[in-house]
Amino acid sequence: MKGGFFRGIREWVLDNAHLVTLGAVLAVIAASAMYTKQVEQRAGEVQAAAQAAELAASPAAQAVTPLPELAASASPLPTIAPLTLNLQAVRPGGATVWPVSGDVLRGFDGDTPVLWEALSCVRVHAALDVGGEAGEEVLCVMDGTVSSVVRDELWGWRAEVQQTDGSRAVYCGLAVCTVSPEQNVTRGQTLGTLLESIPCEAELGPHLHLELTRDGKKENPLELLPQRRSTAGSQT
Repeated sequence: MKGGFFRGIREWVLDNAHLVTLGAVLAVIAASAMYTKQVEQRAGEVQAAAQAAELAASPAAQAVTPLPELAASASPLPTIAPLTLNLQAVRPGGATVWPVSGDVLRGFDGDTPVLWEALSCVRVHAALDVGGEAGEEVLCVMDGTVSSVVRDELWGWRAEVQQTDGSRAVYCGLAVCTVSPEQNVTRGQTLGTLLESIPCEAELGPHLHLELTRDGKKENPLELLPQRRSTAGSQT
C-alpha cells in the first residue's frame, strides 16, 4: 500500500514535470522580486538619510535645528593625511646647476672694496667670478625668462634672466648669446659661450661674472648654486 502510494506520486510528478518546473521558476522570480524590493527600500533609506544630513549641515538649517548625531554604526569620513613640507626641495639652490666648468676665482663681497687691476680702481665686488675655458657653453643656473641681452664694452655680452624664484641673474663675459629677450629658459640650457677675457676683469682670464639681485638688493650667487666649489685666490 505504502509503495503504491509513492509510485503514484512519482508517476504524477513525471506526467506533470512541466508544471513542477513552472512552479519552481515562479517561486524564484517571486523571491528575486522580494529581495530587489528590500534592496531598493534600503538604498532609499540610506539616500534619504544622506540628504537629511546634508540639509541639516547647511547654515540655514543650523540656525533652526541642531545637527543630528551620527549613528554609531556610520562609517567615518575619510581623513586627509597631514601636509609635510620638504625643505630640502624648496631651499635656494635646490633647483639650480653650476654655470661653467671652473671654480670660484673671486667671491662675493658687497661691503669690502677690492682692487680691480684692469680698471686700476678699488671697488666692491658684489658678484661671483667663476673660471672656465674660452668658448665653452655658459649654462642657465635656474628656470626663468630672458629680460635683456646687450653688448657692453667692459663686460662683453650680458644676458639677464628673471628667475622663477623672483630673483634676477646677470651673466657677464659672453662672447656670443644664443638666447633672445622674452625667451623662456630652463636650468642647464645654453645661454652663450665664454669670452677669452672680460675687459674689466682681464687679470682673471676666461670666466663668468655672475650677478644676483633680489628686490633691488645684491645677493651672493654662491648661495643659490647646488654645491660650493673649491676656490683659488678668491675672497668669499
